[in-house]
Amino acid sequence: MSFQSVLPPATKRPRSQARWPSPSRQSLYALRENFELSTWLLLGALLQSIVVFVVPPRYATIPLILVLGTRAANAMAITWGWKRNHYLDEAILHRTSPQIPDEDGNFHQNSAEEKVVVFLLGAKANHPLGIFGPNLKTLGDYATQMYAELDKTAPDSGFYGGSSWTNQDKNGATEFLFLSYWRSTEDIHKFAYGPLHREAWDWWNKTLEQNNHIGINHEIFEVDRKHWEAIYVNFQPTNLGATTYLRKGDKLIGGTVDDQWVSPLMDARRGKLRSSAGRLGRDPGQLYDKYQLAPGATREEA
Repeated sequence: MSFQSVLPPATKRPRSQARWPSPSRQSLYALRENFELSTWLLLGALLQSIVVFVVPPRYATIPLILVLGTRAANAMAITWGWKRNHYLDEAILHRTSPQIPDEDGNFHQNSAEEKVVVFLLGAKANHPLGIFGPNLKTLGDYATQMYAELDKTAPDSGFYGGSSWTNQDKNGATEFLFLSYWRSTEDIHKFAYGPLHREAWDWWNKTLEQNNHIGINHEIFEVDRKHWEAIYVNFQPTNLGATTYLRKGDKLIGGTVDDQWVSPLMDARRGKLRSSAGRLGRDPGQLYDKYQLAPGATREEA
């Protein structure tokens, strides 16, 4: 019997994970990550100092007490079970594992039967102004357009989905990473030589001398079938688990069945997907013998 997704299909392709937040929320998050914690603390201290000059000191602390008190009360209410934990919204409270379907969107009977290409595209703002540095907005606008185009042109583009991540290096520079999953390396090259990316490429080459403070990189990993696996426990869909695939409808037999977009997440609490070897499409017994860990042991393999 073939695998069955734990999530219901959608009639329209969901946006990739990198585009789940609204543009305003994405901007606020980028702004928050753009400056060091000490900078935000100093800005808060400056604002509070200005308020003290305008409002009597005994009243100036009221907003701080109300905000901090509300947040502390909310955290305690969730911790003690008095309030629903909204951090668990849309989380699947058991083990799940992703499987990639065939070109028609049908899942296989065995694990890891499809090849997957992992593409990491990175950028870095080596500038004291971070995302407000010269030409960073232009680069970000091109990136936003490309993510939107990939969502629009899937599945023909071979793009399965992607996630965005940020990091700070030891010098305080902000790094951005777009982690995406593809059908083939050829699909990545096809997009790279397409009109939009070509336009961004030409802009970069024309302004190269102005962009010494902007770092860019990419890595491609082409992973053959039976050589990849993933597991999520108490997680919302993320990374490979947040990709989507088109299941083509049947318009020839028994009337018309509409196309559907399906999630790759499968129940991994039992069966083939419970163990790492099983998710790789291999014999779990070999690992159990090698590491002396039998099925059903207290230490669960993941």
